[in-house]
Amino acid sequence: MIKLAKTIEYLFYLFIFLLPWQTRWIWHYGQLGDGASQYLTFSLYGTDQNAAWYYLLKMLEGLGLLCLTINFKFSYLNMAGALILSGAVQASLGVYQFLTQQVWASKWLGMAEQLPQTLGVSVVETNGARLLRAYGSLPHPNILAGFLVVCCLLLVVSLILARHHWEEIIFWICLPLILLGLFFTFSKGAFLALAIAFVFLVIFIGFSKDKQALRKLGGMVLIVVIAFSFLGIIYRAPLFTRINGQERLEVKSQQERANYLSQAKELLKNNWLTGVGLGNYTLALYNNDLSKFPSYSYQPVHNVYLLVAAELGIFGFIVLILIIIEAMRRIWTYKIDEQISLLNIFKLFKFSDVHEFYREKYFWFLGYTAIFIAILILMAFDHYLWTLYFGIMLWWLSLAMFVKTIGWVR
Repeated sequence: MIKLAKTIEYLFYLFIFLLPWQTRWIWHYGQLGDGASQYLTFSLYGTDQNAAWYYLLKMLEGLGLLCLTINFKFSYLNMAGALILSGAVQASLGVYQFLTQQVWASKWLGMAEQLPQTLGVSVVETNGARLLRAYGSLPHPNILAGFLVVCCLLLVVSLILARHHWEEIIFWICLPLILLGLFFTFSKGAFLALAIAFVFLVIFIGFSKDKQALRKLGGMVLIVVIAFSFLGIIYRAPLFTRINGQERLEVKSQQERANYLSQAKELLKNNWLTGVGLGNYTLALYNNDLSKFPSYSYQPVHNVYLLVAAELGIFGFIVLILIIIEAMRRIWTYKIDEQISLLNIFKLFKFSDVHEFYREKYFWFLGYTAIFIAILILMAFDHYLWTLYFGIMLWWLSLAMFVKTIGWVR
């Protein structure tokens, strides 16, 4: 039984590491009118029906991941390490893609070819040039960015709680690499999510008065400031293009997002009670549109909260909001001030084992709360945490670790 438990544990770490790779067997190619539709395409992923049943299956997979995560013992640091190493690989791939301005195609790695001159590819257009944004092995730069935000926040806690010197070295190497990959995604929503969640960590790690943690945090803040300042100077033109939003493609993107919001409001007005059905959002848009534009024109609204309301109706939306409210209530009742006091008391009386137990518990609580905050922000700017396999698994995994850390399930 011990060997079986260990096997399951290390298979779990392997699953976490392989999660970003998009290798899959497509068993149904989705059609919307005369064109293909990614959101109605059904497939089985290497790590892993009509649209509603298919997306229900994905949600059940996520729920299964949550149940597995909260009900068996594993090392928080090993789990974080698997995710961070995976993020470092993805970041390295993204940096290479940006520098070479090409994403090569590989069916075995689940990667489609992306070239900056191809219409529809995610680029930053500045001074007449089209710069390819970093994809990693994922379908869009914003998805890679969201994943790397989670990795950055995990790195903060992992560096503080590293058990061995060699672990610290690996984490210090991964930090600038992941920041570099994140920068080349040029994802505004991800930058905002990281900034807010990172400030949360800085404030509450500061409250702990843990000298070792503060020393390492100071080093991390210095690396973040230097890395983004250095990159901001070198790539100021594409960065300012993304921030200002005045170039042609940026204006077009803003107009498209505004149009998606209008479409969502229209669907909500007509289907507010029952919704259009799980996974049926783009199909409902197509059926309600008399003009019948090409299939790529029909996209989910870039806001998970509106998307859930449109697909599941008012009751599904209320359930999501209640989950978030209950999670926030649990954060409030965790009594951070009490945890800080316990840390200081146990350290004062040199109860080293007890002190270390509460220290680890406290910092993992901060880390996964920061990730939960970042995820909630990302959900307001994109849809992949609800519509795409990787996003669904990342959401459920983040929720599971948050639930496990705050002791929601005992």
